[in-house]
Amino acid sequence: MFNIEKFKEELSKYGLTLETYDKIITDIDSKIDGENDYDWSEIKDKYGINCNSDTIRKSSSTPFGGKMRSEYEKYKAGLNQNVSENSELDVKIQELRREKIKLSDARVEYNKLIRQEARKESYADMVKRIICENVEPMNIPVHYTLFNSSTDLLAHLTDIHTGIEIHNWKNDFDSDILKQRIEKFTSDILDIRGMHQSENCYLVIGEILSGIIHNNLRLQNNMDLMEQFKYVSELISAMLSRMANHFNHIYVYTTPGNHSRISPKKEEALDGENMDILLPFYLKARMQNFENITICSNNIEPEIAMFNIRGNNIFAAHGHKDSPSNVVQNFTMMFNIKPDIVLLGHRHTNGLTTVYDTKVIESGCVSGSDQFALSIRKVNRPEQTVSVIGDNGLICLYDIQLN
Repeated sequence: MFNIEKFKEELSKYGLTLETYDKIITDIDSKIDGENDYDWSEIKDKYGINCNSDTIRKSSSTPFGGKMRSEYEKYKAGLNQNVSENSELDVKIQELRREKIKLSDARVEYNKLIRQEARKESYADMVKRIICENVEPMNIPVHYTLFNSSTDLLAHLTDIHTGIEIHNWKNDFDSDILKQRIEKFTSDILDIRGMHQSENCYLVIGEILSGIIHNNLRLQNNMDLMEQFKYVSELISAMLSRMANHFNHIYVYTTPGNHSRISPKKEEALDGENMDILLPFYLKARMQNFENITICSNNIEPEIAMFNIRGNNIFAAHGHKDSPSNVVQNFTMMFNIKPDIVLLGHRHTNGLTTVYDTKVIESGCVSGSDQFALSIRKVNRPEQTVSVIGDNGLICLYDIQLN
């Protein structure tokens, strides 16, 4: 049953009374019907409504449309029925108005879907043009000898942030330093492989770009998105070609990060509009002549890599949607599979946590502390992790410092 007092309380949040509300609804209906030329901000200002004009326009969950308005219209219709012989006509008028509102909402959603599909198509065209037509496969001879071992390596290369330029008292970073750090990380992987005689390598890559998600990043970037993508993709290709001579097989996985979305505003970004997801396409084209390198896909959930190393279930995500304290529980409930090891990035520091016997490994940041990190008093050396995995899980974790 409709509670008019609660509805009045809801209106008061917007600085409105029932009398004012009825006038607003009349103006909204007239605008929808084309009987006035108000824009939404003018309606907001006219009545001093305490909300954003977009809230009035997208009214499905507010008093200006949808369920709340529908229930209020029914309430009014009931009152009118008691005092007017024309109540049946009034009800039909209100029903007609509700149908108009539903039609308007449906039209807005339909146009939104059309825009989304158009953006997806243009994004797919960009992928085809940049990768399929322009990337040449590497033709570097590979000489490796197959061998058996009791361990594999799990290397995590995350929060690379290609394109940002940093010069502060804590850190220096640019495209040349990025190249040096990835080369050092590659050397450390090969050194660890030598110490443990590890057979295969599983490389998880996440958040390759600095991106455009914050204004301060735009100011510090010295490359546009495509320049960032092409530069780091070539660095990773060189890294893989160097490692190919030292492992039986290399498996590469990608976990998309928040920096790599192509829209600055999170609420405007569509699923799949992320530069990180282009990396596997690029690497498949570039590394197609390397028989011992497999570029893997995230077949179940695009943002989560799921694979197995020597009987151990490995899950990896960038970490901007996960917390080390609950990621094990969430993944177990989502997939009905308990992970043995979870890899996360995003927090820019190396770390190891045990949650219900699952090892949650966090890897740091290749670029190191930028101006934003300094401003919130959080600084850390650029670092990554390499894990040695055996039949019983994590044998040891290497804390790799990149400078």
